[in-house]
Amino acid sequence: MRHATLAAVAALLIAVPGAAAAPGEYLLPGDTVFPEGVATRPGSDEFFVTSTTDGTVFRGTLGRERTRIFLEPGARGRTNAVGIKATPNRLIVAGGATNTVFVYSLPEGRLVRRFSTGSGGLANDVALAPNGDAYVTDSTKGLLFRLPARSLRRRSTEKTALRPFLRLADSPTGTYINGLVAAGRRYLLVGSTGTGVLVRVDLRTKRVRRVNLGGKELPGADGLARAGRSIYVVNSASRVTALKLSKSWLRASLETQISSPRFRFPTTVAVSGPRLLVVNSQFNARGATPVLPFTVSAVRRP
Repeated sequence: MRHATLAAVAALLIAVPGAAAAPGEYLLPGDTVFPEGVATRPGSDEFFVTSTTDGTVFRGTLGRERTRIFLEPGARGRTNAVGIKATPNRLIVAGGATNTVFVYSLPEGRLVRRFSTGSGGLANDVALAPNGDAYVTDSTKGLLFRLPARSLRRRSTEKTALRPFLRLADSPTGTYINGLVAAGRRYLLVGSTGTGVLVRVDLRTKRVRRVNLGGKELPGADGLARAGRSIYVVNSASRVTALKLSKSWLRASLETQISSPRFRFPTTVAVSGPRLLVVNSQFNARGATPVLPFTVSAVRRP
């Protein structure tokens, strides 16, 4: 009876504009998920989460605590899944050590295309530019790849080889580049796990410039998300740093540090209205005993 009452209250809150009805955590089924990426689908209440263990992709609904399997693991070589982004009709999944980027149709989940980033790398994170192009980081090789918008729309049964768009290994980021996010129509912001540096990439000239963080540090920088000129950077394996960027995207000031007792080695973040969705990877528990269930935390953003 108590559960029925809570459900009714939650439904009422969802119907009231501005009400805080979302749960504090979303639950992922499975004992060995070790999740990494999260993406919201524009124009819907859906979000998606990846598993690094076997490539499963979960689908959740905002306001509902439990998620379900959307893409079963292993299909067409998707045995690893890391970064993920969604458009209204496409889902783009970086396949980690498979060196493959997978593109699926939404809402059906049919495989549309596969792209190869070459051997020996780690296709890690994904960003979408305003013109529809997708960008993917290869962390271990320090490369940035571009998937033109038109290629995401076309269906093909063949795997397409990608050429690097830009090499960042010799820039201030160092080799292990990770999270990235579009900044306006012309730029990307890319973070480095190895150096904690944030850089601005000019998509027209390919010039790379370091962002002045005002003396602040982003150790172990991982996933990024953006809302307006606020950038959210998961770092230190324990927190999300909120930064306010200048009009040039080259200077940043600290807004706040976001932490939660629910965070368990967070890896990346997505903006969902007034909240942030933060993935609790528990990578520090690999080979040990993770806390079950695996979760995605929902915290208010500044």
